[in-house]
Amino acid sequence: MCTTDTLTPAIPEDEPQTDLAPLSLWQRGMVTAEYVVGIIGAIALALVLLKVFKADSFFTWIFNIITDIFKTITGLVS
Repeated sequence: MCTTDTLTPAIPEDEPQTDLAPLSLWQRGMVTAEYVVGIIGAIALALVLLKVFKADSFFTWIFNIITDIFKTITGLVS
């Protein structure tokens, strides 16, 4: 039989009480799970950006934008 007392760590009586209730074991694990989800999301984003930046069409597109900007600034637009 599982009670909430087994999931909540005991606070010694000589320790001052705070406004925060002690975290249960499940709540302490959620922090770790959130870090894992964040790391997996960051890795997925890095892989997508790597794929985009390695594509030749991306560099052609960026090169065309930059040359158009230089042509506009220098007045060489026909």
